[in-house]
Amino acid sequence: MKNLKILKNYFIFLAVNLLILLSIPVNVFAEETTAPEVETYSDGTLTYCYVDGGVAVYACETGMLAVNIPDESNGKKVVAIDDSAFYQCSKLEYVNMGKYVEKIGKNAFQGCTSLSSVTIPESVTEIGAYAFASCTNLTELTLPENLTELPEGLCFGCLNLEKITFPENLAVIGDSAFYNCSLLNVPELPESLQKIGNYAFAFCYKIEEINLPPSVTEIGSAAYYSCLGVKEFTVPKQITELGALTFMGCSNLESYQVEEGNPTYTEEDGILYKDGKKTLYAYPAGKPETSFTVPEGVTIIYDGAFFSAFHLEEIQFPSTLQYIGAGAFDFCTEIQSIDLPEGLEIIYENAFSDCEKLSSVKLPESLKGIGNYAFYACPALKEITIPKNCNSVGEYSFGYTDGTEKDENGNPVPVKIEGFKKHKNINLSSIMLIASGILLLITIILILVRIIQKNQMSPEEHQEIKNAELKEEDNQYVKILDEINSENANKNQDKQQDEHKE
Repeated sequence: MKNLKILKNYFIFLAVNLLILLSIPVNVFAEETTAPEVETYSDGTLTYCYVDGGVAVYACETGMLAVNIPDESNGKKVVAIDDSAFYQCSKLEYVNMGKYVEKIGKNAFQGCTSLSSVTIPESVTEIGAYAFASCTNLTELTLPENLTELPEGLCFGCLNLEKITFPENLAVIGDSAFYNCSLLNVPELPESLQKIGNYAFAFCYKIEEINLPPSVTEIGSAAYYSCLGVKEFTVPKQITELGALTFMGCSNLESYQVEEGNPTYTEEDGILYKDGKKTLYAYPAGKPETSFTVPEGVTIIYDGAFFSAFHLEEIQFPSTLQYIGAGAFDFCTEIQSIDLPEGLEIIYENAFSDCEKLSSVKLPESLKGIGNYAFYACPALKEITIPKNCNSVGEYSFGYTDGTEKDENGNPVPVKIEGFKKHKNINLSSIMLIASGILLLITIILILVRIIQKNQMSPEEHQEIKNAELKEEDNQYVKILDEINSENANKNQDKQQDEHKE
């Protein structure tokens, strides 16, 4: 039951993100530019414009169900499909392109939600960004062999895409190319592939194995974000820099491996490290153990390193730790207490947010800064003491959780956690300094008051004070003379007694 609850919370998190994404208007990726005037003509079904080398399909009647793009029109070769030519033709189910088409423009078929089949000729060498984005009924796509780069957002949000055939000479898979293609199980990647972009396969839940060819040298940030089917990943020896949060949200990932000869990354007990084990780079979220001790020597826990490690109930930190990265323990829902070591200096934003069972936190005196939302949405945490040397505490770091209201961006408005208390240690030297300052201020005020009073006196009052001061001086003088006379009298008396004795 416990694991089911954790999984439920995590899937709610994913669902919210997905809903936010799907709520974005489909034309959000289309660039708003002032299009130059072009010369166009129509054949009754399609509108064309003149381009170098022939003509391009410029627009289509939005009610069309099927389109056959001819090889030629008006005596010229049809060599391109212009940007947004079939944009939001939501009834379009089938497209067949002529054999001379070389380029498919940006957003060309974006939002064609009924499109289930498209044939791309081998003549195509370039496809623009988001060309087939939000084609939610598209199930299969075969890409031409002459294509060497897949653009950004090529099939973004194609929820029913199940099969993709890559060109043999493919070198680059662009950012978000298959983002949220939730039914896509990616086949073997071509041996020519060199780069996988940011978020390229994010939310591709059906991906189970990731076998990268030796040619791949770069993997972008969050490239496999929330790929729930992945259980293991081996970092190839040629990969010297994984993108940030590459496998963040892969809740079933149990182990990392590193191919022998990799100069940057190392692995121990399925956990990924870098920089000679000074940085704990990634902890597999699906690792079944309930407790973990971060090894001595680790100085940095990387951004998102333990994100959604829902089995983890207890964690011990090393004395060498200095920094905890952004989102490092976000959604570690079973952790109940943490005791952070002396030497820790910075806790970055969202580091321990959404840890719903976290009720006890001990912060070290060495701590200098806490980022925004660092302990946000930790409803069990009711009290915290901020160390005296901590000079920066970010917005909503403690004592807040999500509310029911939303801001203009659709994000929950933070609300205070009932009963939360925040204390701050005070430096004794600071107290002494403040006290000294207060005493000095009082002394200055008294002197100023006396000066002001003196300046406000009348001449008669000044004379009275002067006479009193003189009288006092006279009295002191008389007293001194009396003492001298008394002393001399005593000396004379003693002298007379001595003479009498003789």
